[in-house]
Amino acid sequence: MPHSNATPRNILLLSGGSKVAIAKIAKKAALQRGVELHISDTSPNVPSVSVADHFTVLPHHQSPTWADELQELCQSAQIGLVIPTRHSELLALARCQAKFAATQTAVALSTEQALKTCIQKIDTYRFLSSIDAPTPNSCLKRDFSGQLAFPLVAKPERGASSTGVTTLDSHEQLANVPEDWILQEKASGTEYTVNIYLSRAGKALCSIPHQRIAVEAGEVTQARTRRHPELIELCARVAEQLPGATGIINIQAFVDSSDGRICIIEINPRIGGGYPICDAAKGHYIEWLCREYIDQKEVAPFSAWTENLLMMRYREAVFSL
Repeated sequence: MPHSNATPRNILLLSGGSKVAIAKIAKKAALQRGVELHISDTSPNVPSVSVADHFTVLPHHQSPTWADELQELCQSAQIGLVIPTRHSELLALARCQAKFAATQTAVALSTEQALKTCIQKIDTYRFLSSIDAPTPNSCLKRDFSGQLAFPLVAKPERGASSTGVTTLDSHEQLANVPEDWILQEKASGTEYTVNIYLSRAGKALCSIPHQRIAVEAGEVTQARTRRHPELIELCARVAEQLPGATGIINIQAFVDSSDGRICIIEINPRIGGGYPICDAAKGHYIEWLCREYIDQKEVAPFSAWTENLLMMRYREAVFSL
């Protein structure tokens, strides 16, 4: 979305919550441009408030006033780029894109159709199958007739952050799964997340896999970057073939060390909780978003990222009066 370069345009990290590491990365991109980082959330008592130049409390995205209040914030704060982080807000944000036209605000977001393909897990399975990308056999619980082999993974059809994900070993356990959940044959091997940067034209400019070593509540706490050529090539192809995908996305996959088989299990069309390891490995995706959407400059393909970089997270307190 073009705009005049006469007035500096600020950055809004939408729903910053406890994403302090991501907020610090966005703050660095803002400082490099001499602009300010705004952060919003539904409560003022979130850790990322400690990083923001300005913090704004917005209503829940299901509130009838959310879109108008967000648009008003973008206009009054001269926001040039909105960076979404919360899975549940993506579709609501896509549906009010037109509201940002008058405010010269760009939103780093894939199209609504691309978002639906990623968020609705059965559509993810159908998309991956349609492009011959390896993915575990899946179906909705209500369509299950014994065609999938145990063990199975059951998860909400629109789930995120591994919320509710359960492993099933028997038909007895299956009986307790809601009818609208998705069932998926369990993938084996080592779990990876591949952070991908897609240009505004949908070209995969960088793909950085990291091995998920330790995970808490669906978010990686220990990880190491790995240069796995087949995984990089596959995930870049999948991302480019997802119509309307742009910006930062991440793909979750398993790699079986016994035969090298790759299985993609999810596509997340947003910044993931493990993104800081990508940035630390020189995949400066938030900076590149600012370059494309605020500076109106092109981003070059990048592959010289740091391999075998280990990330170890720990809990830290933020104090406020």
